[in-house]
Amino acid sequence: MNVNSWSENLVIEHWPKRDPNSHKGNHGKVGIIAGSQLMPGAAALCAGAAVESGAGLTAVNTVRTVIPIVAGHVPEATFYHRDDDLNGFMEGKDVIAAGPGLGRLSDDIIEDLITNFDGPLVIDADGLHELRSHEVMIRKRTAPLIITPHAGEMARIINEDIEYVTGNRYKSAEKLAMDYGIYVVLKGPETVIAEPDGTLWVNHTGNAGLAKGGTGDVLTGMILSFIGRYDDIQPAVSSAVYMHGYAADYLIEHDEAIESVTASKVIKALSSSFERLIN
Repeated sequence: MNVNSWSENLVIEHWPKRDPNSHKGNHGKVGIIAGSQLMPGAAALCAGAAVESGAGLTAVNTVRTVIPIVAGHVPEATFYHRDDDLNGFMEGKDVIAAGPGLGRLSDDIIEDLITNFDGPLVIDADGLHELRSHEVMIRKRTAPLIITPHAGEMARIINEDIEYVTGNRYKSAEKLAMDYGIYVVLKGPETVIAEPDGTLWVNHTGNAGLAKGGTGDVLTGMILSFIGRYDDIQPAVSSAVYMHGYAADYLIEHDEAIESVTASKVIKALSSSFERLIN
């Protein structure tokens, strides 16, 4: 088993340098399919994290009633109604993320994306619920697929119990990544990133303050944004995971109570975290 640590030095080494003459289209045209009437915050957190992480253009596909809520939090985003043509939303996107707050009726969207979107695709949360049923289509994909399950979601995907996953994190992530030919981000203490060839990268940032609703939506937005800005998938995903945990650690170091860490506060800490580590 090929296990490696993704370190601060590797984050700095792979960090993209922004050309002073670049424009918004050079820094990732990213799409987010998230949110529902009962879970508007998931779309807002995912979009906010993508924008704050440097995405050049961020478009959000959500239900009509959620759009003004998300726009109030992320005015930089553009919006599509959920009932609009999905192919139109896919057009021109460098990378798409789907799943946060979608609800369990999202499987047709996920199937359509797996089959028809020819760029990197990030699937999280409710988008993972029926992932096993799409195994054949996933194997046929040529573009990268990145999934971000927590232990419970991972257990459902591999048809094991949670105790098995928590006791075999490396093995579970490695096997699923190799079986499906995908990138697996198995969230939890020391998040594991598995590449399609089975190579494992382990993250050592973060704290128990991240054990709170919404932080996974933030991570999805960060991964989306980083992929949009990077040339290669693995450094983008691993660096996003690292900086997600780093921002949570930054909050604790600046007198935030661990109980009071929230997803929104992690987003607000990204700028200071990037500045301290990178610049």
